[in-house]
Amino acid sequence: MIAVLMVSGMAASQASHICVTAMGRSAHAFSQYFQALRQEPLNPVERLVFSLVLTKAKAQQECSAARHG
Repeated sequence: MIAVLMVSGMAASQASHICVTAMGRSAHAFSQYFQALRQEPLNPVERLVFSLVLTKAKAQQECSAARHG
């Protein structure tokens, strides 16, 4: 019983670490896209939306690569 709890705790800890790492990568990607789009003739709302879309596409691409790789 104790071993099961320890394994479950370690798995949960690893899962939360993966989520935090993924959130950090997404935040960094968003920041890069938002800054890069500053060169385009877009208003701030359009830059925000395009940055979110690009960030989501990159996250989905990384996720599918991780599943298959």
